[in-house]
Amino acid sequence: MAKDFQLIHLTVDEGRLKGASNRVRDQFVGCMHAHNELTILNRFLMFTMNDTGDGELHNSAQSVQMWCMLQLLAAKLFETWMMLNERFLQSNPPDVVGRLEPAHQASLDWLTDYFGKRQPFKDSALKIIRDKTAFHYDRLNLAEAADNLAAGENSLYLAQHPANSLYYMGSALVFRAAFAMIADKAGAAANDHAERVLKGTKIALDDAAKVNLHMHALLYGLIKLLMDDVMGQPAENEQQVRINVLDAPAPERVGIPAFIDIG
Repeated sequence: MAKDFQLIHLTVDEGRLKGASNRVRDQFVGCMHAHNELTILNRFLMFTMNDTGDGELHNSAQSVQMWCMLQLLAAKLFETWMMLNERFLQSNPPDVVGRLEPAHQASLDWLTDYFGKRQPFKDSALKIIRDKTAFHYDRLNLAEAADNLAAGENSLYLAQHPANSLYYMGSALVFRAAFAMIADKAGAAANDHAERVLKGTKIALDDAAKVNLHMHALLYGLIKLLMDDVMGQPAENEQQVRINVLDAPAPERVGIPAFIDIG
């Protein structure tokens, strides 16, 4: 069902923004920009999980879309931690994080334990996805994946316009290799390659969900503190301007088409 709700519209005084120190301005903008990116990628990942058609061809295209959005989200979560680590944890003094509310501090502690505090960061499912498939094209050992393709994963679908072509085997091999590597790094017991891929996929999805939860909580806590610092007063006040958002669709009712009429 479509939903109506309100957004609070705040404006930042440009004079105060210009008067803020470079460090505070960089921290404030970095958190807001990262939040926007993660919000959009999360939406797209939810949308790619909704069916928009039937049949093997559509299922293959939908799988590739979902895999690609998962890898971009995972990589962005890792990059967000790198940004927060550099701009907040390594700052001297760490004045902003020292003022976090207990719930937001708990999320910071969880993320620090997951990623680590200094480079090179800890090996994790999200780091493997970021390094091997998302923002880099590292060489992967595809021999085992090539020996264990599932039915239909050796398919290529060519269209007149490249926007509708689907090289399913290319993504299937990459993700089989990456998810098996994640399972191996986690020490997951498995009987064969297929089971390792399934366990690696579950680890990646679980890690992405947990990191998402704590990352958004931490970003909200930091943005709230920095908003008050830059504005010079609490952002929440009685003179709030509210904007009505009408008929916002439920995420399970939005799908991304697998193919488009490109003209």
